[in-house]
Amino acid sequence: MPPRSSMDPSGRSDGASRRLPSRRLLKFMQHATDVGFWSADLEELDIHGSIGLHRVLGLSPSVALSFGVVEAMMHPDDRAAHTDMLTLLREGQPLRREFRIIRPDQTLRWIASHAEVVLGPGNRPSQAIGVVEDVTDRYDAKHSTKQGPDRFEALLSATAAVVWIVSPDGKSIDMPLWEELTGQRHDQFQGLGWIDVLHSDDRERTNFAWRTALSHDTAYNTDYRILCVDGVYRWFNARGVPIMNRDGSVKEWVGVCLSVPGQSRFQAASSSTDARGPATDIGRGSGDLTSAQVRAARGMAGLSKDELARRASVSVSTIVRIEDPEATIRPRRDTVQAVRQVLEQAGVVFTFDPGQKPGVREA
Repeated sequence: MPPRSSMDPSGRSDGASRRLPSRRLLKFMQHATDVGFWSADLEELDIHGSIGLHRVLGLSPSVALSFGVVEAMMHPDDRAAHTDMLTLLREGQPLRREFRIIRPDQTLRWIASHAEVVLGPGNRPSQAIGVVEDVTDRYDAKHSTKQGPDRFEALLSATAAVVWIVSPDGKSIDMPLWEELTGQRHDQFQGLGWIDVLHSDDRERTNFAWRTALSHDTAYNTDYRILCVDGVYRWFNARGVPIMNRDGSVKEWVGVCLSVPGQSRFQAASSSTDARGPATDIGRGSGDLTSAQVRAARGMAGLSKDELARRASVSVSTIVRIEDPEATIRPRRDTVQAVRQVLEQAGVVFTFDPGQKPGVREA
């Protein structure tokens, strides 16, 4: 007999008085969580479900449940993959499944179902018991995480932004979209190579601002013009911050270049008065690439008008207009750029030396 101190006035032991009946425990779990319990005779289709199961399914407790009812609630895209559940249970196989259901109020929910088989006479499957949980929040969080990068890429595309990651000593680690924006390859924009595609009037100021940020581990924020692949200078705002290690040293720099809208922050390359060599002159436009240069370059490359037009994806009449100094209709800037790129790829370099006429030479 237990010591008297371990018994309550009714004579029951402490353990018995403190033990929570299993039925009350299940009821507590169902009200505390989005969980429901069920059992079924495998020879019949009826399911005996708890109040929690009806709540998970979004059904009134008065609704009779069956495997057919649950199957009908499944999302059409999931139904075919889960119509075998009753068959598998009848074969004695436990199940763990996750699928979507559409409730009567048309809300979509993710359901996790775990079922076990109870053996009857002759060790044959006779009953099944299971637990169902609403796991929609978990799927929503997972989906949100997956959408993050896609949303970020869409934002970058909409803002014409370039993200950059730089080592503590200023070496570029990653600059997605920079090559697409400027035409510079990864090896070309390393170190301070990226400054080469900035407008000459902005380079010294930009370099000073970047070096100051590096030396003081402070935020970097400046505006400059970038020569884009279409031969046009556009204004961008570049800003970045150092990411610190726990010891206070710089782990890396991260930043972004955002296009600055407005015509007042926009300048075509042809409006610049500084002299540039062939590396920064690509695609400047029909006013800068003379008709004589195009004729001479085509002859030097050994290309007919038809072949040049084919490679540049333009019409032959366009080539004729570009080469005619008296033509009153001038081709668009991007058209001339396409022709110029083909000629340069064929081994021709266009020169714009100060004090001399624009020329052509072999690469």
